[in-house]
Amino acid sequence: MFTACSNSNGASSSGNNNLSMPAIDTTKVSPTPTPSNTPTNTPSNSNSPTLAPNTPSPEIDLTKELEIGELELYKHRSGIMEISIPKGWKLVDNSQAGEILVTWNDKAGRATISSNIFVPPSEIPENRLSDVFEVIIKGMYGNQADFALRSPVLEATGNVVIEWTSTVTIGNKKIKFLANSKLQRINNKFVILTFGAIEPKFIELKDSFAKISNSQTVNASLTIP
Repeated sequence: MFTACSNSNGASSSGNNNLSMPAIDTTKVSPTPTPSNTPTNTPSNSNSPTLAPNTPSPEIDLTKELEIGELELYKHRSGIMEISIPKGWKLVDNSQAGEILVTWNDKAGRATISSNIFVPPSEIPENRLSDVFEVIIKGMYGNQADFALRSPVLEATGNVVIEWTSTVTIGNKKIKFLANSKLQRINNKFVILTFGAIEPKFIELKDSFAKISNSQTVNASLTIP
């Protein structure tokens, strides 16, 4: 069972360096890097999905047929976001008022893609963006088994990328899960795109994940419904 719970809050621009205490206590939904058949809302003020993996037999080859082939265009009903995603992957839409959260999972729970768009509760200065994003990712995925992350990397584009790992259970197998989360700030919105896969396939899928990432467009002039 994989559960993600996020407090997607930024820090205040007033110079408060206590990153463990967001300026505004607004709980956000977060993407879930696991397979899903039925999302279950947790009884809190966040709509945190609880996603249960499929249970393959012990003999299943977890790397067999895990590939990204044909892509199809997904358009969010708000018109704010479009992205090309693998055909046949399971969509879980946990968008709520003021936030877009859409996740696609490989049918066997071995890989995931998730897009999360929201307006942070306060303005984040550029020199604190990496630190704030690290806090957000810990809030999203820190409860996963064996969770660990690398230091944020600031790209020349101004985007921030964090690599993180955890352990997933598929059937009776425990296997390492590798993921990248990227933060873009577009106008007043945060756009977080996460992709991940089980360790034997993550490197093989990176080019496909990059293509999918580059396909995402966000019309930040629109208001999130």
